[in-house]
Amino acid sequence: MFKKLVQYVMVGLLAIAPVGGLLSAQTTKVAAASTPVSLPTTPQIDASAAIALDPATGQVLYEQNADQALPIASMTKMITAYIVLAQIKQGKLTWEQTVKPDDLIYQLSQNKDLTNVPLQADGQYTVKALFQAMMVASANDAAMMLANQVAGSQKDFVDLMRQKVADWGIQDAQLYSVSGLNNEFLGAEVYPDSPADAENEMSAADVALVAQKLLADYPEILETTKQAHFTFGAQTSDETAMSTWNLMLPGENNAPQDYVVDGLKTGTTDKAGDCFTGTATKDGQRILTVVMHANGEDTGRRFIETNKLMQYVFDGWEQKQLAQANQSLAPYKTATVKYGRQKTVQLITNKAISMWVPKGTTAANIDWHYQAVKGGAKRQLEAPIKKNVQIGQVMPQLNGVTTQYIGQAPQSQLRTKTADPKANLFVLIGEGIKEFFTNLF
Repeated sequence: MFKKLVQYVMVGLLAIAPVGGLLSAQTTKVAAASTPVSLPTTPQIDASAAIALDPATGQVLYEQNADQALPIASMTKMITAYIVLAQIKQGKLTWEQTVKPDDLIYQLSQNKDLTNVPLQADGQYTVKALFQAMMVASANDAAMMLANQVAGSQKDFVDLMRQKVADWGIQDAQLYSVSGLNNEFLGAEVYPDSPADAENEMSAADVALVAQKLLADYPEILETTKQAHFTFGAQTSDETAMSTWNLMLPGENNAPQDYVVDGLKTGTTDKAGDCFTGTATKDGQRILTVVMHANGEDTGRRFIETNKLMQYVFDGWEQKQLAQANQSLAPYKTATVKYGRQKTVQLITNKAISMWVPKGTTAANIDWHYQAVKGGAKRQLEAPIKKNVQIGQVMPQLNGVTTQYIGQAPQSQLRTKTADPKANLFVLIGEGIKEFFTNLF
């Protein structure tokens, strides 16, 4: 017994050493909040797939068959646009550079059954004009010219597209063309060894992730996509007035009355049907939606279904701040400190925490999920503990709702607001003796 007592006294002495202990990270959850959240009535979207989310965080607010890969048509051009904008940012491409169509692209531009801009066989067109034509008028020939300028060939640009979506964690994309056209229209430019009728496919969730990346990294894209009309080749022999396919823009046939749509990309093929990736703002809050293969007889069916989805989010949900920066959270106000003078330290958030919640949600509807970085699930630290040390991460969760995110779910840090040095030698020895007798009995 004396030997064991000495061991516990030595525990107290060893606690004087400057290095504290670390426990493996664990995840814990507070007891469920007392009141389940009341969800708004879910709309029925007449389409093969649909999704709505907060583009800032990736929080999913609605989903319908969002994981099935389906044809995406000209929504493909968002990937093309991302790569072009990256090239411009890196200085490898400029807006003023001119591009000449090759023979295949020129021939394609003469096909009146496809969406193109009129080109001259020996014409020279700026990157800016082609980009505008691609994103506003959905010009396939413009997308192909940009791809050739960036990568040298359609095949090599598709390889860049495949690598980019893989970098974003998209695993099931099938990409064959830079524009979204079916292989039957591409002649000698079809991707090597691809099926004769191959067409780009992705899930609604993956299309939303592409749009989220585009908005996050190049928000200036909206300066282009909010344009309803523009002139291609102004003051040249190719001067052509062109209009958007996005009929939800202000002033267009399907423009909503109580929120503003300013992007992003339509898509239509026989396989894909009528598709639309849209983004809109109301009261300073932005949402992102994807509707794939909208059904119905109305020619504006993709916009009708998109409006149902956007109206559902804006009417029933709101972005709400749940905690301020440097605030204590009720379940996680303190952590215990072994061998410390004060025995505890106060914990605070490192930043303000917000999420989209159904209107009428209160603090009673919120659970807080915690993941330890230091101290394990019980948040027991070992002195000395400094001020402003991260000990874990927290994330809000709606009671009764499985909150989903595309991409990485956002997390906020819990950090120490106060410090706690080690207790003096005699206190540590006393704690060792106390621990001995506690474990003995």
